[in-house]
Amino acid sequence: MASSTITLLLLMMVMAMGREAEAQTWEQQFLDPQNAARRAVGVPSLTWDWTLARYAQNWANIRASRGNNCGLKHSYGPYGETLYWSSWRSTPWDACRFWLNEKAYYNYESNYCRPGKMCGHYTQIVWRTTTRVGCASASCPAGGTFTVCNFSPKGNYIGRRPY
Repeated sequence: MASSTITLLLLMMVMAMGREAEAQTWEQQFLDPQNAARRAVGVPSLTWDWTLARYAQNWANIRASRGNNCGLKHSYGPYGETLYWSSWRSTPWDACRFWLNEKAYYNYESNYCRPGKMCGHYTQIVWRTTTRVGCASASCPAGGTFTVCNFSPKGNYIGRRPY
């Protein structure tokens, strides 16, 4: 009897954790992985900024409009920016994982990315002086998802290390 009670309690805990993960806010789904990467290199956490999120949503909507069909193009606005496109209905975690996987290509000692690879998304995320982020996604007309995060103050200055 005790074994079935323990099994039932474990099952209830797992179900509760699943509901908690589902209930996690949109912004937290972006913040948690990015802040984990920042903690790993010893820089302060980002905070969510709704002005940046609105800017990101506007840009995502423009890129997802019929004429643009989610082409990966930067807004060239006043903020740092990371872009992601997937051919499926992606999640914030999909975009963050893509950007943060670039860490493998960044060499802190030389402050360069491995030739032929990208690491600017990763370095923007961990840029020490960046304090705020806002992100958004839009569905693409031909399918898929366009995701953008905007950062302030922006980073990725040539010749400067991110942290």
